[in-house]
Amino acid sequence: MKSRSRLLPWMLLIIAVLSLAFVVLRLANRVAWKVLYPSDGDEISSKGRIGVTFNQPMQAKSVEQRFSIQPEVSGNFSWEGNTLWFSPEAWLDPAQIYQVKITAGAEAFNGRALSKPLTWQVLVREPDILYLVLNETGGELWRYEFSSGSTNPITETNDSVIDFAPSPTGDTIAFAQNNNSGGTDLWITNRDGSDPVKLLDCSYDRCSQTAWSVDGAWIAYARESFDHNTVLFQPARVWIVNALSGETNPLYQQDRVYGHSPSFSPDGKRLATYDSLQNAIRILELETSQESAVPTVYPSVGDWSPKGDELIFVNLVPGVLEPNVGMFIVNFDQQEIRDAFGEFLPNMDYDPPRWSPDGQWIAYGLRPVGGGISKGIWIHNLDTGESKQLTDDPAATFSGYRWDPWGERLVFQRFQLSGGSTNASLWLWDRATNTIQMLVENGARPEWLP
Repeated sequence: MKSRSRLLPWMLLIIAVLSLAFVVLRLANRVAWKVLYPSDGDEISSKGRIGVTFNQPMQAKSVEQRFSIQPEVSGNFSWEGNTLWFSPEAWLDPAQIYQVKITAGAEAFNGRALSKPLTWQVLVREPDILYLVLNETGGELWRYEFSSGSTNPITETNDSVIDFAPSPTGDTIAFAQNNNSGGTDLWITNRDGSDPVKLLDCSYDRCSQTAWSVDGAWIAYARESFDHNTVLFQPARVWIVNALSGETNPLYQQDRVYGHSPSFSPDGKRLATYDSLQNAIRILELETSQESAVPTVYPSVGDWSPKGDELIFVNLVPGVLEPNVGMFIVNFDQQEIRDAFGEFLPNMDYDPPRWSPDGQWIAYGLRPVGGGISKGIWIHNLDTGESKQLTDDPAATFSGYRWDPWGERLVFQRFQLSGGSTNASLWLWDRATNTIQMLVENGARPEWLP
């Protein structure tokens, strides 16, 4: 029989191994974070999401109740597996540094809790501007960077890009590109133009007019199918494609439901398309699949209010010299249509308006009926009735106006009507200084890139 002195080392070793195993087991079950979105001190877009992935399933309310941001930001929570996402309701401010914190005590399903508070800093990048440099058949996508004032190409397609749309967060860009079959494919790329991928091969069909869903998961687009028997393109129909898988289907299963210009509401509840057979804006309630139609012969879906409960649009109104254009607002909750200016203003020709992010102002193009062909840009306060003309140049016409995420700046394109360059140029109006400056000498169809 072995003596106690000879057994003691073995007993100590066994105890040490068991203790180590116990510690490893405790560490394995300890609540901890794995990934932060964005990483501590990194940037996101002004409409970006903030998130954290835990090492195990968590009790949602326990985590959400301990989540905070300073300066305070209102928003909504969602979960994807072990990842908590916080989506701000308003645009984040690039001038702020946001301190994100989850206090200790957030519980997992196994009953264990976060032992130490989790804190990290989130920076917000300044939005840039996307635009096209066009030739006769297409063009290339470029980006204007406010931080440096430089312009950089996003695509290299031999001038085959015909339109584009940035994702809600600005991290991805969808664009339509002409192919060798005479059709138009859909592509996606990172915000700097890296890693372009063909999302959808449309072959002989023409796919364009992309519009992102609010969560960035889906893209609606217009598709003109090519008929090999008649050698003609059929009227456009609206389709939906998954932004990750490329799986695609018509929005409506009926064959003769034609439409174009899809647009998701900011709250994600509705999808508007223009029905070219009914001459109406077709509204699809995404949660209930109910439909409604807003009659208008002007082939545009207009623009959503920031809350998504209203839509502003233009419609042709009979006139003496030539048709007038009226501007109207439809409210979906109250199911009523009203004049945007309170009363109809005759002898006016409007371009479709764009709603400011605060919901108070609209920007639109305007020319008097019977006047010249040039249109100036105006803004109008829907609450006070105040109107202000931003551009007044009879030798040029202005269009493509887009508000920045906070409604403090308006980018637009200017086209010279006679003499000089035949290219459009990009300009910027600043509300704080009430000044206008040229940004890009050769550029068209500007869009803000968050």
